Amino acid sequence: MSRINRQNIKEALNDHMTLVSIIKGIVISFLITIPFFAAFSLALTYTDFPEKYISSSVIITTVISIVVAGSTATSRINKKGWINGAAVGAVYMLILYLLSSISFNDFTITRHAVTMFIIGILSGSIGGIAGVNLKHNRSRKKVKA
Repeated sequence: MSRINRQNIKEALNDHMTLVSIIKGIVISFLITIPFFAAFSLALTYTDFPEKYISSSVIITTVISIVVAGSTATSRINKKGWINGAAVGAVYMLILYLLSSISFNDFTITRHAVTMFIIGILSGSIGGIAGVNLKHNRSRKKVKA
C-alpha cells in the first residue's frame, strides 16, 4: 500500500513539475516576444522600415520565442520533450490568437491563424527536443569529468 501511495505522490509531483515548467516556458516566450514586437513597432513608427517585412519579422520572432521556451520548459523535465514543447507552442499560439482576436474584435479562424498555430507547435516540438537532449548531454559531461 505504501508503494502505491509513494508512486502516486511521485507521479503527482512529476505532473506538477511538468505543468510549472510549461507555464515558465510560456512566460519566457512572452518575455522574449514583447520586447521584439515593441522594437518592431518603434522601427515602423520612426523609420522607413518596409511594411512587407512585418509578417516575416513576426514569424521569426514567434519561432525564436517558442523554440527558446520549449527548450527551457523541457530542460528540467528530461522526458517527452517534443510533447511538452508542442504544448508550450500550442498554448503560446492560443494566447497570442486570443489577444489578437480581442484587440481586432475578430475571432475568425483564417488560414494564416492555422498556419501560425502549426508553426508554433512544430517550433515548440523542436525546442522541446533540443531542451531534453541538451540537458542529457550536459549531465553526461558532468559524469565524465
